[in-house]
Amino acid sequence: MCDDTSGAVDLKTKPHPRVCTECGETTVTPAEIAYDAEVKHDGRLHRFHISRLTIDRCQRCGEEFFTNRTDEQITTALREFLGLLRPQDIRRRLGELGLTQQTFAERLGVAPETVSQWLNGLSIQTRALDNLMRVFFGFASVRDVLTADGPTRNLGLLTAESGVPYER
Repeated sequence: MCDDTSGAVDLKTKPHPRVCTECGETTVTPAEIAYDAEVKHDGRLHRFHISRLTIDRCQRCGEEFFTNRTDEQITTALREFLGLLRPQDIRRRLGELGLTQQTFAERLGVAPETVSQWLNGLSIQTRALDNLMRVFFGFASVRDVLTADGPTRNLGLLTAESGVPYER
């Protein structure tokens, strides 16, 4: 194992107290606040309350800092507020079905990187994709249709004579 020489500081593991960028004192420590969040997701603005949000606060000047940990808490609260599947829920169902991220992505019609971001909590799926995942996980017949090719896949919704030549 080698030491990180990039100069990057991981604020998740850096001990407190930290130096305040506002007043320069080494008095920044974790604090909990009540927070009214406004987050835009899926084309809509969502307002919700978080009763205990962990932030960093300077004990000298009162400056408050939102960290990556704070952002993760807000993301988790938004997911819960909207009632969307959590990363661990998606991961558990993939394991139960014996599916890889790659296969799951192909069946849903999304990029594998998108599934990875959902599973790592880096992005939140839209309501439409959350609904599709629930139906996919809940019904074998849906999984069969999304795995099939040809007439079964299109459920009779597409006609063969579009007039546009293409090859697979």
